[in-house]
Amino acid sequence: MGLLLRSAMRFLILSLSSLVEINSAIEGNETYYIGFLAPSPNPSAASPIPASLAEAWQSAFHVALEVLNGEGRTYNINFTPSDSACDWMTVLEASRFLRQKGLIGIVGPACSGAALAAVSYMEGIPIVSFAATMESLSDRNLFPNFFRTVYSDSHQALAVLATMEKLNMTNATILCTKSYYSLGLAQSIQKMAIDRVLNMFVLESGDTSTIDTAQLKRILYSLQPNGVVILVVPPLIAEDIWKAAAKLGKTAYPWWYFCTDGATAFDPSRNDDTSKLVTAIQGEIGIAPFGGVYPGNSVCQKFFSHWRHKAYPGFSALGLHASQSYVPYVFDTVTVFFKIVDALRNAGVNVNTSTVLAALQGHGPGTPHFNGCTGTVQIDPTTGSRQISLSQPALYDLVSLVQNSWELKGRIKNATFFSVQPIRRPNLPNELVSSYRESRMRNRGLIAGYIVFPVVFLIIVVYLQLQHGRPHSYLRIAH
Repeated sequence: MGLLLRSAMRFLILSLSSLVEINSAIEGNETYYIGFLAPSPNPSAASPIPASLAEAWQSAFHVALEVLNGEGRTYNINFTPSDSACDWMTVLEASRFLRQKGLIGIVGPACSGAALAAVSYMEGIPIVSFAATMESLSDRNLFPNFFRTVYSDSHQALAVLATMEKLNMTNATILCTKSYYSLGLAQSIQKMAIDRVLNMFVLESGDTSTIDTAQLKRILYSLQPNGVVILVVPPLIAEDIWKAAAKLGKTAYPWWYFCTDGATAFDPSRNDDTSKLVTAIQGEIGIAPFGGVYPGNSVCQKFFSHWRHKAYPGFSALGLHASQSYVPYVFDTVTVFFKIVDALRNAGVNVNTSTVLAALQGHGPGTPHFNGCTGTVQIDPTTGSRQISLSQPALYDLVSLVQNSWELKGRIKNATFFSVQPIRRPNLPNELVSSYRESRMRNRGLIAGYIVFPVVFLIIVVYLQLQHGRPHSYLRIAH
């Protein structure tokens, strides 16, 4: 209850202080409104997103509005927040509320299933997500008003395959759920890495848990010692899998739990219980969205500096690569709306839902193209996704779990590694180490026998030759 109250109070204070800052800048300026669809930081919400990550997304959104509204524009953008909980029905309720607010667009939702719900109900309203990656959302015929500043999961699947090839991962087992994001990405990975994937299991939920522990136990006990488990699941489900694996003694066997971007959104610095779990699973690796180049990038710097100055919750004291999943993309997604409004006003075009949508679809002035926190931000009008080009390739980070964060280990550009640090597998359990050593000792004994016996035999042959005073060929003696 204490955690719930503290989280709710922090969110209330953040919202009020942000409104004060924005309202103080509004006097005398024209004001436009955007919606914000993202999970609430309320830890009791039925969401697969950790409260700490939801809190970071909320703070990033408020920081972006405050910074961009404070840059001397002759207009302001205010906001109408609404909880999405990454849940279809919750988003439908939120959509009914947001449709009545005269918005020029919406930032979010974060989750793919929630995004499907939003675009199906909010026809004609531009929706720009910072984290919904499901490939199907690129279908312009079905979702003409959906856009995103992130890459679709087809690129992530290629990054996963590149990592598997680079680290020679075989005997892989994919674990996923029935959610739109999880099942779609899992099937893409299985198709692309068919020679390296043995099985794919769709996890069922338990009566009181996000997973069926009996099903997971059967799966983990069926794996080979050199196997890899690919976790294509949201962060809280990844955490439940690791907790169950720890109880079963399966955190170091198989050797690797390889995570996609949902599992790498797991926050290893949340509390003491999480810290104990992280100790058991340190060294696991995964794919994460490119985290920007803070502090070197001045575009990122202005947002993170304001965040630190305002002491809003969710700021990572550990620097860039500890910034939580997709946080820099929140900055860029909010910036998209400011850039469109800038261009429309400069062109003398009325700013409304239709003109903003046309700009995103590439049909009118204001099509966004700018240097953002995560690189060159440009929307491909044929897919609604982040534009891929020579100057802006699809970028992903290879990260490894350490005690308080995910540590950067490499970077993948257009499915090709262009930098990588040494990576070692998590330690084998003692019984496997002992077995491995005994096997090596047996092998050494056999090798020694193979070497010593011929040498001794040759010495005997030479001795016999000298004793009899006449040479014999080896072949004859052998016969």
